[in-house]
Amino acid sequence: MAATNDTPGHSLDSLEARLQRISYAINGDQEIEDVTTSRPGDGTAASRLRKLELQMQTLASKSSTVDQVLKLQAQHPHLFTQANSAERPNTLSLPSQAALVLSHAQLYSKISGQLQSLQETSVPDPTSAQKLRELQPRIDRAAARQEQQAAELAELRTRSAAAVERWYETGVLGMAEQWAEWEERMRDVEIVVRRLEAVKKREEGLV
Repeated sequence: MAATNDTPGHSLDSLEARLQRISYAINGDQEIEDVTTSRPGDGTAASRLRKLELQMQTLASKSSTVDQVLKLQAQHPHLFTQANSAERPNTLSLPSQAALVLSHAQLYSKISGQLQSLQETSVPDPTSAQKLRELQPRIDRAAARQEQQAAELAELRTRSAAAVERWYETGVLGMAEQWAEWEERMRDVEIVVRRLEAVKKREEGLV
């Protein structure tokens, strides 16, 4: 009798273990660590079922294969039922069943290939991931240094633009105004010189 009462617990343990393997194959070390933070058997059956549903939804959002399988189950739940055929009457004729299978033949082949590739996926070497994690502080410092250099370059561009503007205003426009002033003064001097020369010529003519 005790074994019968413990059957749901074993079923949940099996579901959690399968979900952990699928999650590990799809997402790698980080996701399997997140999933295994709670040990199988912890909590009530209802809470464990809710957690399994949330984890399955998370996997479906990250994996198109899992999402397609869940959609196929929602559309045709009887295909995933292992009940006895005598208990579940077949409402489809044989041609309808054949048409249903043929309409999803490409999807079956695709999902089968993807599941096969998941089964053949080897456990990655944690050494390379550990090296990458050790490099993260240096990467963060390099990124901060790059942002600082970008800010310094932006400041230098602003200062360069201001220097060019000042040079244009003082060097180009200022000199143009200076030349215009000099030309005006030269014209005034020429007028005065011409008047003096005219006066001198008149005086010499009188003499």
